Amino acid sequence: MSKVRTMLQAGRTFGMRDGLLRLHYEFQRGSGILSRKMQSVQGWSSWNLERIAPDIPVEAFRAARLNGTQRFIFEDPRKLGREIRNVLDSGAQESILAEAERILAGKLPYFGALSYDCGLPPQWFRNPVTTQTVSPRQPWTDMRFASPSYGDLKFILEPSRFLFVYPLLRAYALSGDERFPQAFWRAIEDWAEHSPPMEGPLWICGQECALRIVAWSFALHGFIHSPATTDERAGKLVSMIAANAWRTAQTVDYARSQRSNHLISEAVGLWTAGTLYPELSGANRWQHSGAQLLHHAVLDQFTPEGVSQQHSFNYQRMILHLLLWTLRLAEIYDAPLHPDIRERAAASFDFLRAWPDPASGLVPNYGSDDGSLILPLSSGAYRDYRPLLQLGSAILQRPALPSGPWNEALLWFGIKPAEAFRPAAFSKPPTNETGYFRVGDAASWALIRAARYTRRPFQADQLHADLWWNGINLARDAGTYLYNGPPPWSNAFARTAIHNTITVDHQDQMRRAGRFLWVDWAQASGNLSSCNGNACPDRFQGEHDGYRRLGVTHRRTVQWLKDSGWVIIDDLEGTGQHDICLHWLTADFPFEISDAPFQVLLKAAHSRLTWNVFSSAPGNPAVIRAGNPLHGKIVEHPNMHLLGWEAATYSDLRPAISILYQTRSLLPVRFVTVLRAEERCSLELQGGDVLVLRDDSATVNSNGQEFNQGEIYRVNLAPGSQPKITPQQH
Repeated sequence: MSKVRTMLQAGRTFGMRDGLLRLHYEFQRGSGILSRKMQSVQGWSSWNLERIAPDIPVEAFRAARLNGTQRFIFEDPRKLGREIRNVLDSGAQESILAEAERILAGKLPYFGALSYDCGLPPQWFRNPVTTQTVSPRQPWTDMRFASPSYGDLKFILEPSRFLFVYPLLRAYALSGDERFPQAFWRAIEDWAEHSPPMEGPLWICGQECALRIVAWSFALHGFIHSPATTDERAGKLVSMIAANAWRTAQTVDYARSQRSNHLISEAVGLWTAGTLYPELSGANRWQHSGAQLLHHAVLDQFTPEGVSQQHSFNYQRMILHLLLWTLRLAEIYDAPLHPDIRERAAASFDFLRAWPDPASGLVPNYGSDDGSLILPLSSGAYRDYRPLLQLGSAILQRPALPSGPWNEALLWFGIKPAEAFRPAAFSKPPTNETGYFRVGDAASWALIRAARYTRRPFQADQLHADLWWNGINLARDAGTYLYNGPPPWSNAFARTAIHNTITVDHQDQMRRAGRFLWVDWAQASGNLSSCNGNACPDRFQGEHDGYRRLGVTHRRTVQWLKDSGWVIIDDLEGTGQHDICLHWLTADFPFEISDAPFQVLLKAAHSRLTWNVFSSAPGNPAVIRAGNPLHGKIVEHPNMHLLGWEAATYSDLRPAISILYQTRSLLPVRFVTVLRAEERCSLELQGGDVLVLRDDSATVNSNGQEFNQGEIYRVNLAPGSQPKITPQQH
């Protein structure tokens, strides 16, 4: 396809308004206008409080926050220590203190779950993975987010988000140890010395500036009672916050063109600076502008059903954290926001709370994930969303979870838990309009993605399925790994072949026109039903048109077998001969493989999980771990080196198990996948049918005879037949 056509499609994807906003930004950047604007306010003398808050003595900033004239979401964090100890067991408390000690030793948290040796104060301009550095004086207007000279800039920018202040504050609340505020102030002073305003790489992104405003505000109020927090230090930090707010405002049109979490972050950063620091001359302007931008952004980026248009659970959590922060501060400061903001936040929260697994609190690793966890105020795994659910339930007046370590965030926000938990908070399925479908109950369930895109997609993953069993994510999304990695790792996990779906002729469902840009969008539809008398939906049926250019339609049926597992039927309809590959990604469990029929037995901690894959056409089953084939014959797979991997968070690449079934055949073709999670569930082949047999426990009849009563699920392998999965008694 010609480059001209691709450019036209990309232009239609972004639209005229967003395209013009981006063009205006690039013109300012390329012409030097933006650079000259930055140079006009360089040097901390430009941000001296005497200039930006005239007639207010420097000591007044700290005094107003010490005496409560300027309130915050919490008071002295040392007074929270007893309440935190009531919420956390001794192991969790020791973990908080140990993390703070690691930070003092220079091992800083990265991407929600990792840590790297960066020093403290950090080596602000060094990539801790590659050891590459960038010049602190390199003008940010000449830079991009990836370069052979410094690698992925995210690794350099992460310490400047100052997310390490949250663990330090939590440890300070528990211990009162003055080393923690002292370490924070040393880092602040070092950052100011090495990154003067508007100069160098750390000022490249308005979103990074906005997230610094939030973290610095949290730390200022958290350490305000410490002897280490002098009037001069507090005043200096307020001036740094003002500089970051001004920098954020200069490129907000770029954020508007992105129509993403960037705009919400920047709106919240501006609003926060204007609300928390009314002494500043720009405060009213920042508060008003931030509120307007936030109102526009939430209406634009969340559907009425609460679905984020970034199609990412992690980014939806990030945005909800920012919205909850804003709503809570607005309540404290009596700073009314447009009611639409609260309404869309509540819709987003209601949608998202359907997806954490009740046993583990984890959510599917679905959508783009750059490791953002911007309010790390609770113990737990990176993808444990219970802290968010508990915080949101209190602020948005929704049913709460039972009390647990996830209550800690409530203490930092100065609020009490909401009313008791109702199970429907987890199990209520989203409507079909969301494009996310949930079948099953609380213990075993599936997510299936079938979207009709009105906003650009970020992954080619129609009919992807996540399968969960008693807290174990059996069939899983590979995550993201890196946006700006070296080949082949540049946002590679966005491709169809990496997801739990079908690939035809080794092509993606959509055409890739850049790392984050897809054209020729695949559109899907689906519906849920309860076919076997279950109280919850137990069957999904849907299809997508991503391979219409090849004359192929993919239809999928996902049938939940109560207490037993799943049957997934994939039908490929059309004409001609095609290479077809079914892919499943599962955890890196020990496994055994057998053939005739093809079977993979996974040995989880407390379960034996059995995968069987059948096809109406002769094919080649295979198992791949960490890019290496362990079983079967791989006929041709251009993405094999990417298979058998997952990234639990950004940059965290781990081995996993890919199960494939490939065939080259005339259409139509049918695949049947059976995943059994119960030993009492067996499987047989009978003619052209796959039989899944489930035996219930022994029962005694009226004559005193013992017998087994159970069900048979019969699936026909013949393509074109109706995918009936109807239980019969036996």
